[in-house]
Amino acid sequence: MDKYAVIMAGGAGLRLWPLSREHKPKQFISVKGTSSMLEQTLERITELIPPDQCYVITNKNYAEITREVLKDIIPPQNILLEPLRKNTGACISYAALLLERRFHDGAVCFIPADSYVNNKHEYLKAIHQAYRETINSSALTIIGVNPTYPATGYGYIKIDPSEHTDPKPQVSQVQQFKEKPDTVTARTYVESGQYLWNSGMVAGNLQAFKSGVQQHMPEHFNILSAALDQIGSPDFDSVIEEAFSQLPDISFDNGVLENSSSLNAIKGYFDWDDIGSLDALGKLMGHDDSGNSVSGSYVGMDTQDSIIFTSDILVTSIGLSNMMIIKTQDVLLVCPKERAQDVKAFVQLLKRTGYGERT
Repeated sequence: MDKYAVIMAGGAGLRLWPLSREHKPKQFISVKGTSSMLEQTLERITELIPPDQCYVITNKNYAEITREVLKDIIPPQNILLEPLRKNTGACISYAALLLERRFHDGAVCFIPADSYVNNKHEYLKAIHQAYRETINSSALTIIGVNPTYPATGYGYIKIDPSEHTDPKPQVSQVQQFKEKPDTVTARTYVESGQYLWNSGMVAGNLQAFKSGVQQHMPEHFNILSAALDQIGSPDFDSVIEEAFSQLPDISFDNGVLENSSSLNAIKGYFDWDDIGSLDALGKLMGHDDSGNSVSGSYVGMDTQDSIIFTSDILVTSIGLSNMMIIKTQDVLLVCPKERAQDVKAFVQLLKRTGYGERT
């Protein structure tokens, strides 16, 4: 069975503002002078899947930057464009139905473009196992991550406790999805050994994705199928944009996975973070002896456990703890790390107060 990978790279990344902007969101940025998160994701997966069988789906507004960034990695025709942002329900449904029409059969894994991953060997091992599972099962397979601390910024997946006789089970049955918990609840999840972090990666054969969308998101299936009937026609761009405008805004988790009667989970043993907010930058930037994550010119006194990023000027601080100082060419953000999740709402405030061009 042929294998395909689809990298999802259409998000706006507002919680990583001001590093992530509307015109260049987080999947395209480099934090420490290395390649972008999108490039790193493709460089990892192409060790498992040939580049000509790797696809990227992104928003049409990012078509030019995506083609430029990936010109030496995957064929340009493997870049799929969404006309509108309608969540992962539309993203995965569109890509899966399009690939099913193109190839009919095959295994596919959907992978977010903007995750931090350490221990590449274990990461690829988990994805390889997910592909293998598609051969043996008609169910979709989620790649979860073994939680190492009580994180409150991730969703969790509860897996079947009866399958814990093996300390590292290959495959478990999914019992329940859990939204981002509070600290106390997250601690009980981790201590129970019955929960995984939801990495956003999901694999299955193309027919399983088609059936899942048809059964659990019939509106998506009918609208997108009708639009795909006209693929190749001169007015397909306007047809697919009209189709997307009619789609409900819903995640694939909520629309399909949570409603599936049979769902598998692979437990991944790799260091992972979805880099969903500025306080997660420490994963990418590392820490000094004071617990500070620093990129750029910085001198501090009595400053601990803070994130400092500067693209140009020297940043200095005295007596700070658990703070974020993010300086780009046109914006300075100072924020406690515990308020990192409020950055997305702050971006909306900027738009309302006339500073939309800075977002």
